Amino acid sequence: PSAGALWAPVSDPADSDRVEFLPASSLLSHHEALGTTETHLPPTLHRQLTRSHLQNPYSVQPFVNGELEYDENQQAWRYLGFVIDCDSDNDDDSSYDGGTGEGCSRFLIWAAYVDLDYEGGGIGEYQYWDRSYEAWDKTTCKYAEGDVTRCAKMDCHLDDSHFALLGFFKHSGTDDWLEQLFKHEGYCVWSTEEYAFMKGARNTWPQGCDYAGEDSSGVTLYYDIKPESNGYFTVGLYTDTKCIEDYSGNTQVEDLLGNFLLGGSGGSADYGYDFSAMYSNLDDALAAWHSAFDAWRICQPCLAHDLENVGYGFDDDSMKGSNYGKYWYGNDDAYNDDAVNDNGANFDCYDAADYTNVNQCMKFMAKTNMQSATFSTLSLASSQGTLSEYVTSEGYTAKRNTKKAPNPVGTGIFFAFSFLLSSYGAFMFYKARKEAKNMPQFLEQPLSGVFT
Repeated sequence: PSAGALWAPVSDPADSDRVEFLPASSLLSHHEALGTTETHLPPTLHRQLTRSHLQNPYSVQPFVNGELEYDENQQAWRYLGFVIDCDSDNDDDSSYDGGTGEGCSRFLIWAAYVDLDYEGGGIGEYQYWDRSYEAWDKTTCKYAEGDVTRCAKMDCHLDDSHFALLGFFKHSGTDDWLEQLFKHEGYCVWSTEEYAFMKGARNTWPQGCDYAGEDSSGVTLYYDIKPESNGYFTVGLYTDTKCIEDYSGNTQVEDLLGNFLLGGSGGSADYGYDFSAMYSNLDDALAAWHSAFDAWRICQPCLAHDLENVGYGFDDDSMKGSNYGKYWYGNDDAYNDDAVNDNGANFDCYDAADYTNVNQCMKFMAKTNMQSATFSTLSLASSQGTLSEYVTSEGYTAKRNTKKAPNPVGTGIFFAFSFLLSSYGAFMFYKARKEAKNMPQFLEQPLSGVFT
């Protein structure tokens, strides 16, 4: 087809000032069919669309392309939370063999960022938030590449972050997203105990609205993921097949589903932990899940990394991390252009899928059903109060994005003060009217002729 035939009209084609747009899908098929490099597109878009491997999902990224624009070391991401969208075209049962098939979609949302001040120091150009000590750890900056001395905070989760926003993204297939995260960056960021528990619990979460059972009164109940404030989520009980009408009775999730997080098939027993003894009830298991998942509510590099795998090139034992020499080098680097890493390198992440230093943001795009999260999606999530705080390029932060009930003491004080203020205003108004009625009569006479 000709290039002109690829344009699709938006307004009436007969109008002289008609509006048209060029679908990306048409461009791809056009270039593939003709093999041409002739184009009137912007250079960056043209390079992406005419790259040699057009069908390679790793070659074109919907956020910022690391090969052409930004180094993958300067890109970061963070998890934001869930949103329930009943108007979505997504089938809540699209990847799950069972359920009602009528449930409102649960979308997982995350954000991507870029550090425009990046100087080329790799993972070692940043200091990282230590979840255990709740403090910034600058140790990594000792291992920056290229003699870079900058030691910036990996802080895209903060209001005053130096990171710039790249975009918001959403996923309808929660388990696919979790799988990609767990076997790549999760494997290297979490402790062995955290990874073992999370791996086993990952596929226990519902993938759509499903039948849960009945309460003691015979009320039919359904269950699905229930988003909570600050990005947390749990499983909720509902009275409808869309899983949006909250159940308010006395029956608890554990009464019907048991301690479901311990019922996964992720193979956590291979690590020798007895989680049934460690987390004897669902509340304890959920607390363990949330604690580990906190790692993704804070800023993380897009490049999978192991902060404990350091010390290569240093003779000083004090410079060697706890994972130094832990991996079998030479047989797990096929992902990096078939290069063999005989000696290891600082911060290398040898993940559970036998990849090294994979780009986690790219995996979210290439291996899951990812879509851009529009303003309307974010507005919907904000109205539901389910997202963590986030910052846009304009500096907006969703500080009040919470579902917590208002403080009754503060509310009472506010209404008491408002009542007193209103009463005082009414009294002053009454007083002014009374004084006006007692004005001297001569002031009520016309002033005509006074200035003649």
